[in-house]
Amino acid sequence: MARGMLVVNAREVEGAERVERWERAVRTFPPYAEYQKKTDRQIPAFALNPK
Repeated sequence: MARGMLVVNAREVEGAERVERWERAVRTFPPYAEYQKKTDRQIPAFALNPK
């Protein structure tokens, strides 16, 4: 593993956890909100946890 890399497990989040993480993502990178408005599908959100 290269220096500075982190091995993680990823899982898709749903429900209230998805709402919380999506809001955090939009605060961090506001263009996500515009991207969501342009599609009918729900953009997935994921939780990354160190292995």
